[in-house]
Amino acid sequence: MSSSMDLTADTDTPGTSQPVVSTAQNISGLSVSLHPLVLLNISDHFTRVRLQTQNPNPQVIGALLGIQTGRDVEIFNSFELLFHLDTGAVVIDMEYFKDKQDQFKLVFPQYDFLGWYSMGAQPTLAEIDIHKQFLENNESPLFLQLDPASLHKDDRSKSLPVSLYESTIEVIGGQPQTLFIRSQYKIETGEAERIAVDHVSKPSVSTTTGGGAESSTLIAHLNTQRNAINMLHTRVAVLHQYLLDVNAGVVPKDHDVLRQIASLCNRLPAIDSAEFREEFFTEYNDVLLTSYLATITKGVNGMNELVDKFNVATNGTGRRTRGMGLLI
Repeated sequence: MSSSMDLTADTDTPGTSQPVVSTAQNISGLSVSLHPLVLLNISDHFTRVRLQTQNPNPQVIGALLGIQTGRDVEIFNSFELLFHLDTGAVVIDMEYFKDKQDQFKLVFPQYDFLGWYSMGAQPTLAEIDIHKQFLENNESPLFLQLDPASLHKDDRSKSLPVSLYESTIEVIGGQPQTLFIRSQYKIETGEAERIAVDHVSKPSVSTTTGGGAESSTLIAHLNTQRNAINMLHTRVAVLHQYLLDVNAGVVPKDHDVLRQIASLCNRLPAIDSAEFREEFFTEYNDVLLTSYLATITKGVNGMNELVDKFNVATNGTGRRTRGMGLLI
């Protein structure tokens, strides 16, 4: 995975600079709504790659998915993309991209490919070359750019370090050039997203053995469970090793300890009683029933949509037929 410095064109060098962002006013009338899940996915992607590669500024690329209705665009989700460098240029793995898109289509059939995302302070020629690779899948894809470095600057503005661009064609020096043009966006959240974002944005402070650190309540709860499981495993291992040593004659038999171990072992098959099986299967059937009910509800909803579309088509055909009959 290459860093963003490897992929950035020098746009300030005299004689080699080429504009990539149009200064014209955006008159496309596109209304873009961005959901928090997309920003969380991009942030997680960048943070994970940075920790795995030990690179403070890695380059990550991903696809944006959502729904477009006329000039209204709503970006709901995203996924990561694979790429490699070919003589310094980024080449997207289109086979992987199409496989991931088909997988998302199975779960979210209404989601279409709307654009892609990357990291950086501003678009460069490298982003233009990457953008052209997606034109086969969308004639006018969006480009979302996240600037993690801006979070460390002394900037009191509370705006998100996110820029959204559309692509446009302008004639420069008698040649048509693909340029980016800045587009406005708004953050759109659902009730479930509000709850998730609220949980992520409010970490609790807990003291650890390292001298104090910030962690969420979920992490503290999981750490407690992990420590308890490790302690249980250690104690069971001690009892197992003791029995092996007694059986091998390494240590003398202590009948009091053996009786306590036998009593502990005799308690374990208690969960295999008829009462336990009955209660377990009751809970299991309740879960299956809930799953079946959700599937049936989804099927009924799909059938209702099909019936509504059929009624609209039938009524329209009926009106046209009656009109033709009157003319005859």
